[in-house]
Amino acid sequence: MSPNSLLDLSPGMPEGIGALPLPDVVARVVGFCTHPTSGWQTYDMLSRVARSRGHFDEIAPWSLLWADTLAGRLSVSDVASFTHERRSELLQRLQALPAKDLGVMDDGDVETLARLCRFGFPGVWAPKITKLLALYRPDAVPVLDGYVAVAMGFTRNGFSSGKEPRWKRIHQTLLVIRSILRHQQTELTQIRHEVSLRVPDIWEATDLRLLDIIIWTSQDDRTSRPGSPSNYWLNRRPQEYRAMHLEPVTLN
Repeated sequence: MSPNSLLDLSPGMPEGIGALPLPDVVARVVGFCTHPTSGWQTYDMLSRVARSRGHFDEIAPWSLLWADTLAGRLSVSDVASFTHERRSELLQRLQALPAKDLGVMDDGDVETLARLCRFGFPGVWAPKITKLLALYRPDAVPVLDGYVAVAMGFTRNGFSSGKEPRWKRIHQTLLVIRSILRHQQTELTQIRHEVSLRVPDIWEATDLRLLDIIIWTSQDDRTSRPGSPSNYWLNRRPQEYRAMHLEPVTLN
């Protein structure tokens, strides 16, 4: 892989994160997937087992708790407010979404996806609800948290603050992500191949989920905070990938 090869994570967004070298992107994804509490095991791999057991065939009050496996920061009031009426509305929006990958959706499909991602209620907006929805439709729904908002050139609360401006930011971001999936497929395939040499399970992730991880880790590496210096994922010492045993234990 050439060190000069780039992946543009915010095409058409002048204030966004921009283009990054593919080797750096690969290092970040490997760092994320080999970290025991990053979310790869507790969100991505755990949801694979849950999906095989039918847990995503319904939307239940406790379904919202899945967002916490990817640092959703849910509160008791969030779960209590996820009423039957709200779950029913969310189900209708989800069922209206065409059975297509985001990369091949037309503009009308993206409008439907944007309406789904705009769903929410006080305390639970796109940063939390898309962490849930991405498990129901990992091919179509990206995780739209604060890091993704900043990576696109918005403020960290860009997907949760305001109404019409928030709706516009969500729609604009979906178009950007669709563009990456459409026009940088070669780069994403190269990244997946390189990551798979260390993390074989990366083949379980959709292109969209792989892109989610790339954007999140790349944006996280632009900031520093206690316990997590800048370029944490890039510079993390390589770890051996060990898949966790996530199968449930059945009561007799």
